[in-house]
Amino acid sequence: MKLVFFDVDGTISAPGYPVDGTFKIGMDDDAWGPYCEAAGEDGYKYCSAVPAMIDYAEENKKAGNRTFVLTAVYNDPEVRAKEKFIAMNYPGLFEEILTVGCAEDKIGVMRDYAAKFNVPLEDCELVDDTYSLLLKVVVAGMKATHTVNVCANYEKKLLDRLG
Repeated sequence: MKLVFFDVDGTISAPGYPVDGTFKIGMDDDAWGPYCEAAGEDGYKYCSAVPAMIDYAEENKKAGNRTFVLTAVYNDPEVRAKEKFIAMNYPGLFEEILTVGCAEDKIGVMRDYAAKFNVPLEDCELVDDTYSLLLKVVVAGMKATHTVNVCANYEKKLLDRLG
């Protein structure tokens, strides 16, 4: 058994938010808090699920691996919005939604879960879009998978099916 942790923003969620009358991938920190407060649990309403990530999570579950969401959050409305997004787009694929205050804290959570489930560190994987964080995961003795790699492999699988 392995433990596979998935980030949300830019990983299982293709970001999209209405900002100042236009559609953007995000906003600065000063605007994020008020946006989350105003949008509430619909804060991720315009974000899209990523088919490659659905496929990757399903593959891992079928292989008997335990799958989790592990995401940095900055306020309570953001947590509720992510929970709703995941429930609507990834139903039944994740055992638990784990939150941290900053991305680097993900490494500690992964270590804790490895100990909790008696899984070697090398059998813990983080799927994320932040390259610098993924390098730290590798240095910590765990597997790191960049979002782009999952998407590229998914595209290859689709092309193989075509012929």
